[in-house]
Amino acid sequence: MRLILPVLTGLLLVVSFPRASQGYLAWLAFVPLIAFVFRSGKPGQAFWGGFIAGAVERFVLLIWIPPVLSHYGGLSIPLAWVAYLLMISLLACYCAGACALANCLIKYRGDCFLLLFPAVWVAFEYAQSLWPFGGLPWLLSGYSQSPYLGLIQIADITGIYGISFLVLGVNTAVAWMVLTRGRFLQRCGPFLAAVALLAACLVYGKVSLRRWGDLNPTFRAALLQGNLSYDQPAQVLVDKSVRGYQQMADELEPSSTDLLVLPESPSPASFQYDASYRQILEALARRYPLGLIFNDNSCRETGGETRYFNSACFLDRNGVLAGVYDKIHLVPFGEYIPLKKLFFFTQSISKDVGEYSPGSDYRIVKIGGHPANAVICFEAVFPAQVRRFVEEGSQLIVNLTNDGWYGNSAAPYQHIEIARLRAVENRRYLLRAANSGISALVEPTGRIQVSTGLLREAICEGRFGFLTYKTLYTRYGDVLVFLCVIISGGSWLLAGLRNAEGTNARRT
Repeated sequence: MRLILPVLTGLLLVVSFPRASQGYLAWLAFVPLIAFVFRSGKPGQAFWGGFIAGAVERFVLLIWIPPVLSHYGGLSIPLAWVAYLLMISLLACYCAGACALANCLIKYRGDCFLLLFPAVWVAFEYAQSLWPFGGLPWLLSGYSQSPYLGLIQIADITGIYGISFLVLGVNTAVAWMVLTRGRFLQRCGPFLAAVALLAACLVYGKVSLRRWGDLNPTFRAALLQGNLSYDQPAQVLVDKSVRGYQQMADELEPSSTDLLVLPESPSPASFQYDASYRQILEALARRYPLGLIFNDNSCRETGGETRYFNSACFLDRNGVLAGVYDKIHLVPFGEYIPLKKLFFFTQSISKDVGEYSPGSDYRIVKIGGHPANAVICFEAVFPAQVRRFVEEGSQLIVNLTNDGWYGNSAAPYQHIEIARLRAVENRRYLLRAANSGISALVEPTGRIQVSTGLLREAICEGRFGFLTYKTLYTRYGDVLVFLCVIISGGSWLLAGLRNAEGTNARRT
């Protein structure tokens, strides 16, 4: 019956994220799981409790993946579900590992080490962003709070992991107050400290919103949402990409638009090889003072072989190519096959896996004399990568993405809630051009100034500016995470030493 506790945590987390978006539930969602960890007699029991909670949450929130693997990845429906369950199991292991380590600390160091649960959890969330195959930091705990602008402003100091730490800190303090006995201060002290920390973050958020919400940007951007689909015939895609964007741009008032942005899309047209397409884009760029940013599949000869790249191209106001950024963080099993010798069978299972090469340069391109950068598709979910661009001088973040793979599922809503935190962390405007939606212009506070709907053609117009301020997060990165790793790792070593001492004592 106690297994109901981790199941309850998983279900509460499900409704904390889009599309249910009841983020306030996250402040108590972890309490049942923490209680289970505290009462577990062995780390193995805590491991399985964490595994169940993580599996329930991720299974429901990522349920849009099997249809993508089947429809676009070329996998049979049974194989798509097998692959999905394997991925869910792997992701659930991060939750399980955090719970097992927390239980180990409690068992060998004492009940008070339960209060280290937030640090342990954040350390494992960070591990999820690194491995395997470059990591998948999708729907970290802190993203449940994305809609609450007053709360997420602390991200410009701590990054998204600071919000996760805060959420887990409140949950742990509530659990401690319920599970332990003793004097008032001993039981309620951690809760009072967590409330004080939360209050301080809200005060900081109010001050930050006043500071960054009063900006008066002078530039205007138009983001074109063409709603191209791989399900459409090739000739339709060519026509919509070559002439469709031109027709959408014709609806704009050139004098009221400074920058035009086209999304990542399944366009078979090539700027590099298709002269007519190139001439259309160059003509479009000449309409606008800051030119045009668009997505293209480019290829180059490197070391005697032809390599293909998923690229963002910048055309200046004269229609001249000012710079190209090649996507660094490719989608495993979508844009490339990792460890080909190990996963050789994927070649025969699916013929639709891309053979892209990763870029290596954090390219910053000047538009109208202002440095800007692009991130492509799910690169926006990696805080450290976006931060690197801003640290090196970018004053504007442009995100080109194609969420059309996911249809009318929760995925596009989850993706935009994740991406908007990059604007807060680095205090930059974020221009997000999505092929099928949600396109949006996000302000440095994380407020969505304007956005579009899903699965439709649309034009998203809004104001933006180029900002030069570098936040503490931009300058120093994930310092909080490293502190959590040090605390977790150090405590684990101490627990191991105490266990060894106890074993030796019993032998003598």
